[in-house]
Order: sequence, then C-alpha cells, then structure tokens
Amino acid sequence: MGDETGRLLWYDARRRHVTVLHAGLPYPNGVAVSDDGSHVVVAHSGLCELRRCWLCGPSAGKSETFAEVPGYPDNVRRDDSRGGYWVALSREADSDDMAPTVAVRVVAPAAKNGSAAVVAEALAGFSFVTVSEVAERNSTLWVGSVDTPYAGAAVRGHR
Repeated sequence: MGDETGRLLWYDARRRHVTVLHAGLPYPNGVAVSDDGSHVVVAHSGLCELRRCWLCGPSAGKSETFAEVPGYPDNVRRDDSRGGYWVALSREADSDDMAPTVAVRVVAPAAKNGSAAVVAEALAGFSFVTVSEVAERNSTLWVGSVDTPYAGAAVRGHR
C-alpha cells in the first residue's frame, strides 16, 4: 500500500556510521526496542501491522510480522510494567470514521520463539480524537494526539 521508501537505520555513535537494517518499509510509523535489545518492533501504518526486526542472534537482519492490529498504528511504546507494547491506533482499518478502539496492548507468547503476538487489551473511547501516542506510567494510560494541545489520562481499573 502506497509508498515503500521507509528505512530502519542503525547509528554507531562510536564509529559515526549509519547502517540500513531494513529498506522498502511501507509507511513505518513508530519503533520500540525490546526489553532485551534483541529486536525492535516497528509499526507499519499502511499494513495495519507490527513487524519485528531482529538485531542480534540467529535471526539478525531478518524481519517478520509480529502482530496484526485492528487499525492503523501510529507509534508503539514498550510496556515495561507488564511486558508487551502499547500501540496507538489513529483509526480502525474498516472504518472511515474515528476509531472507537484507539489503542491496543500487544503481547508476545512467553516462549519468545518468533511466534506472532496477540492483542491482549483494547482501549476504547476518546471519540473524535485521532490518537497518535499511548504510554503507561504508574497504572495511568497517557493518550496523546497530534491534533490536540492536551493529553488524556485513564487510570487503570477505574471507570
């Protein structure tokens, strides 16, 4: 879908050298490094998916589908408190309207053997706002948008 000129770059500060890890990426829109540093997760808005790009180990240099998400991902953040990743969705894939589902938490199987990840939680609400960022800190979900001058907060476990 569309432009596939996105690239994932690695910068070696010591050598002042840039290496292209992956090229031809369709609308990459956010990246997060795994907790162990073995891979990065890249949000691909046009494909409604997350890709895992391996940085080291036997799969170094390879990439694979990490998870399919129910909308167009706009940024991805590692969830250090419970594992997985929070992904903002600007809108659902099958809708021309703003998404009732604005963010999902994606988790990988415990084995971490390259299996596809699954959507573990979905956040709904924030109607008429294009969500472009979500992060969890101290049991509070912080939701941001490039379209608004404020951030929303939702305390987990409260309605």
